[in-house]
Amino acid sequence: MKVLLLSIIAKCGVFTHVRELSLYLQKLGIKPVIGFIHNERTISKFKLTDTDLQAMIKSLNGIKHFFYESNEDLLDKISDMKISLVHAHSPLTFAAAMKVSDNLNIPFVITLHSTLDWSKLHPISMKKADCIIAIGPEVAKSAGSSYQEKVHIIFNGIDLERYKPYENTSINGPLRIMWMGRTNGEVSQGAQCLARAVRILRKKGIPVEAKIIGYAVGANITGMKNCGWAHDPLPHLHWSHIVFARGRALREAMACGNVGILVGQGYGGIVREDWFENGKKPQLSGSLKHGYKKHDVSLIMKDILFFHRNRTELAKARKAARKIAEMHFDARKMAEQTYNVYKKAIELHAHKQKKDNVIPLKNK
Repeated sequence: MKVLLLSIIAKCGVFTHVRELSLYLQKLGIKPVIGFIHNERTISKFKLTDTDLQAMIKSLNGIKHFFYESNEDLLDKISDMKISLVHAHSPLTFAAAMKVSDNLNIPFVITLHSTLDWSKLHPISMKKADCIIAIGPEVAKSAGSSYQEKVHIIFNGIDLERYKPYENTSINGPLRIMWMGRTNGEVSQGAQCLARAVRILRKKGIPVEAKIIGYAVGANITGMKNCGWAHDPLPHLHWSHIVFARGRALREAMACGNVGILVGQGYGGIVREDWFENGKKPQLSGSLKHGYKKHDVSLIMKDILFFHRNRTELAKARKAARKIAEMHFDARKMAEQTYNVYKKAIELHAHKQKKDNVIPLKNK
């Protein structure tokens, strides 16, 4: 099976998701090809420099891919590829995916990566899609009541072969703390509260090293080293002991053996194994609407001080974080579940075609 994945190329989790999904689909014997929409509009929107672009292309590491500027350009470039299914990962690619589906008469799958009013904003695409993948329950709800039968929840997976602990990380000396993400507005408050906690701890004589990886737009992060966006976060994740993050960034951090502390709009605290007991699938969003606490600098300081004073517990918690990642964040499982959705989409599309080709009997 050859699958065309349509995506944006931008400094965000969607790009990383599509890259890692493609990598693990290959391991299942599927032939993925990624088509990136790349034109004046997207260049302006995502503000990619040539250096950014080259770094992202390099990270694809042999995965087949190409760039297209328009729907017509896309159709021309795939004309000889013998595509079996098209899978769109961004609203900017929905129209192109529908064109491909119609022209090649192949199934069409969408992945929803965020909570939007999808049925209102993209009604034609939602109706046309044979199957819809949502990256979590809240995203699934946002697909709208009319499309719930099509929706399959598949959580983000992490490449555990790439994101893994660095054996020589020392847990002695100053505690090494990092915030990682790409946020703005209320969600950036977690970074601001962490920076404040770091400043207070230092005034109390507690040695703490702290970094920001990514962007926390609008947050006062004085006291933390601002490293900006990192195309390859691994060196930073191998440096740190504890990472404050949410969503995909949190999963990557824990896969590297960092203690994961959930922070976003609200504060979730240390991610523990019991969060996943009995089939539970926690929302790693840090949102207040998901029951997480409002930010309190004293809670952040309490968690940091616990590990500062208890290095044996820090070592145990780091091992537990990796175990959680292995059990619940594996990209292999994500790819297997996605492949099952592809098979379902092919089945539904074939049934739809058969139904459409039935010639109604004329009344005698």
